[in-house]
Amino acid sequence: MKKIHVLSAMCMAAVLAMTGCGGSESASATAAEQAAEPEIILKYSEVNPDGHFLTDTAYYFADQVAEKSNGRIKIDIYPAGQLANEKDGIQTSSGVIDIVRCSTSSLSDFGVQKLNVLSMPYIIRDREHYWNVAQSDVGEELKAEPQELGLGMVGLFYVDEGFRHFFTVDPVNSIEDLDGMKLRVPTTELMSDTVAAFGAISTPISFSELYSSLQTGTVDGAEQPLSGYYSNRFQEVAPNLILDGHVYGSGMVCISEQAWNMLSAEDQQVLIDAGLATEEYNKNAAQENDDEMLELLKAEGVNVVEVPDKTEWQNKVADVIAKYSAGMEDIVERISAQ
Repeated sequence: MKKIHVLSAMCMAAVLAMTGCGGSESASATAAEQAAEPEIILKYSEVNPDGHFLTDTAYYFADQVAEKSNGRIKIDIYPAGQLANEKDGIQTSSGVIDIVRCSTSSLSDFGVQKLNVLSMPYIIRDREHYWNVAQSDVGEELKAEPQELGLGMVGLFYVDEGFRHFFTVDPVNSIEDLDGMKLRVPTTELMSDTVAAFGAISTPISFSELYSSLQTGTVDGAEQPLSGYYSNRFQEVAPNLILDGHVYGSGMVCISEQAWNMLSAEDQQVLIDAGLATEEYNKNAAQENDDEMLELLKAEGVNVVEVPDKTEWQNKVADVIAKYSAGMEDIVERISAQ
C-alpha cells in the first residue's frame, strides 16, 4: 500500500485498496482501519486558538472534506499560529503550509488590488451584503485574483469575521473623540489613511505587544472584530467600545498552488464543495459569535456605544474610498449593487 501525503512540497502517488470478503474478525477490523486511512493529508494554518469560531470553521471544513472524500483526504488543523503568523502563512509556497486562512486586507501587501476593495471603509453594508458579494460573480472574480497575480495561491472560499470596531482606554462617544488619539491598526496604507481621516494617528505596534501598550499608554486604542477584542482580553485595559463598524472583516481560505496542482480534478472539486458548505456554516457562526461576544462584554461592564447613524463616519472617509477605488470603480459599483 502506498500513501499520498501532501505536506510541505512533497507528494507521492498513492493507491489504497480494500477487500471486504471473508476473513476473521480481527482481519476485518484491520481492513477497516486501512480503508479509513487517508491518502492525502493537507496542513491548514489558523492563527486563532482552539475555541475561536474561525478555528471551529477550519475544523468544520476538515470534517466536510473527510465526509465528501470518504476519508481519502484529511485536513490537519494547526491553530494558534503553530505554523506561522498570518502574513508568513500567506506565503504558502514555502512548503510548510498547504492551506491558510487570512484576511483579505493582509493580501494587500502581496499586490492584490481587487480584493483590497473589500477592506475599504464602509464598502460593506452588513452581513447579508457581504455574503451576497462573496457568493456572486464579482466575488468569484476577486477570489481568483491571488492565483492570477502569480502568488502561488488558489482561493477556496470566503470567511466572515464581522465588523471591526474601535476600542479605547478613554471613552469615545463620537467620531470627534478620536481626534489626536494614537490607534494601533493593521499596518496597511489603507488602514493608516482610514484612521487619519477620522483624525487619529496610526501607531505601528506588534499585535503581541498591544495589551501592554494599552496598559502603558503607548497607544490609546486599537480596533478588532468583537471576537478578537474579547478573546485577547483587551477589555481589561481598554474597556470602551464604539460600534462604528468602519471595516468589515472579510477573509479567505487559500490553498498553495503547488498542493492544488497535485490533486486530481475530482479531489479539487471535493475541496470546492466542502468550501461552499463551510461558507454557510461560517456565516451562521459569525452572527452567533457577534451576538454572544456583545452580551459577554456588556456583562463584564464594557462601555458599549452604539452608532445608529454612520453618515458622518462615511463622509470622513470619502476621499480614502476615492483613492483606493481609482481604476476599479466598476468593481466598487458591482459590489455596491449586490
